[in-house]
Amino acid sequence: MPSAALFARYGVGMFVKTTRRRRGDKTYEYLSLVESVRDGAKTRHRTLLRLGEVTALRRSGRLDRIVAALEKHLDTERVDVGSLEADGAPAVGGVACAAALWARMGLDGWFAAAGAERDAGRLADAVFAMAANRLVAPCSKRRLPEWARSDVVMPDGWEAPSAWQYYRALDAVADLKEDTEEFLFSRLCDLTSMDLRFVCYDLTSTYLEGATGPSERFESKAFGYSRDRRPDRPQVVIGLLCTGDGVPIAHHVFAGNTADASTLPGVLADLTARFAVGPICVVADRGLISADNVAAVAEAGCDHVLATRLHRDKACQEALETIDDDTEWADVAGLKCRAAEAILADGTRAVIVESDARMRRDTKRTAELVARTETALLALEERVRSGRLADPAKIGRAAQRIIGPSGVGRLFDLDISEGRFVYHYDEDAHAYEKLLAGRYVLTTSLTAHQAPAERVVAAYRQLADVEARFRTLKDFLRLRPIRHWTEQRVRGHIAVCVYAAVAETLITRDLQTAETEDPDVAGQHLTAARALRELDRIREVRLRADDQPVTVTTRPSPLQTKILAATGTPTRHWDKARIG
Repeated sequence: MPSAALFARYGVGMFVKTTRRRRGDKTYEYLSLVESVRDGAKTRHRTLLRLGEVTALRRSGRLDRIVAALEKHLDTERVDVGSLEADGAPAVGGVACAAALWARMGLDGWFAAAGAERDAGRLADAVFAMAANRLVAPCSKRRLPEWARSDVVMPDGWEAPSAWQYYRALDAVADLKEDTEEFLFSRLCDLTSMDLRFVCYDLTSTYLEGATGPSERFESKAFGYSRDRRPDRPQVVIGLLCTGDGVPIAHHVFAGNTADASTLPGVLADLTARFAVGPICVVADRGLISADNVAAVAEAGCDHVLATRLHRDKACQEALETIDDDTEWADVAGLKCRAAEAILADGTRAVIVESDARMRRDTKRTAELVARTETALLALEERVRSGRLADPAKIGRAAQRIIGPSGVGRLFDLDISEGRFVYHYDEDAHAYEKLLAGRYVLTTSLTAHQAPAERVVAAYRQLADVEARFRTLKDFLRLRPIRHWTEQRVRGHIAVCVYAAVAETLITRDLQTAETEDPDVAGQHLTAARALRELDRIREVRLRADDQPVTVTTRPSPLQTKILAATGTPTRHWDKARIG
């Protein structure tokens, strides 16, 4: 028989040839092993071995034995397609992306080391599963083992914790919060070019399910001003610190009845003590304004950009009253507004911001509220004039029910006496409201050389990034509902959600850097939420041929391929089926 080299040289090869022969009304098929042989300019077939008639080979089992003997020498394995059965198709893409980000953040190794110190071998696995679940398909801790076992493909080397290990992991995460934040901050400084000149701080609240009464095991649970519009539930208050470009670096959990302004001094002290940052400027909204807080910012060696209250604030009114025809306005790039500076009587630098869109909105809204309130006041005036209402106390209460929730009560003066009710416009208040329309005022300790007015406005508008993180926590990562009944576990749950929010921020930055656009919204980058939904559609299809498992991953779409590349998600073994 010619050698393999000779076959290659002269273009010859062996194959199984099927020959059909008709006998009477039947057709028979015969198999032969032949080789192609070149004879001058022609090619002919030379029979090496006649295998026999196909039906007889099948009945005797010889055909199966021949194929099986040959398959032993193949580089690839084969399965009987006719015997394939589907066992399941868990999602693989979303968790793979989460694992890539978790490793980039260094939290896999961080919690593995912490688990080894605490003799908690499943700590890293439990914390990753909880964070990945927040990013992909948030569910309760009780359902988490089922999700990790049946709905998704967890990373290689991941071992499933038990239900109680998940709950114990929350306790450990709460204990490790400060150390974890410091480690993560250091890691993020190495990974990204974070804007550390400005640090934005804001607050939100989240309500709690379960018992509403006080508890010795949950001292922070309390009723307070609910930003979730759930005054019927106790809550905790969450303070979040973000860099100037929106990356969360620290969070704090306060009692549910904590006043916003009282949180800032402690947060500043913690920031400067724990994080190795240079001079920073704290950016905060009007709810955090107080003389003590401004002093606390200065004592901490920080600058500030603070929004003033719009009403009953001397600094705001004084700044607005400096506006005249000679005021120099500077356009703020990308924000569709203008800014002007004013130095107040006490030397404070103020930046006045105005926009045409805000002015139209404020003017229209005020006119609507005034008209609605005036209609109600006229009706009350008619009731008093007709004698149906004469008691001054009752008239006052009726007027308060109109003025109190109106939103424009400051614009009216009321004259109430026995059987008399008259209202007047407060001309000074109306003049101020007209001056305020479309505008707000910022105060800052930064000099014009350190930050022009436009930069001060841009820094303040970065608070929108903190608000976006709060929306991410509540809407995308499903921070709520919180059903844990101990403070330690609530704090652990919030921390896990914040770490997942950091991963979401990094995914967003990756997509923007890679210019990954949303195919359904022109000119808009893909969001992290949409990207993870797309990746979660990649499935690992699990089949079985007889007793042999076969695994194949669905082919990523062009959009999924872009997301995987942008986020650095490894896809090895996804391009081929795996047997065994």
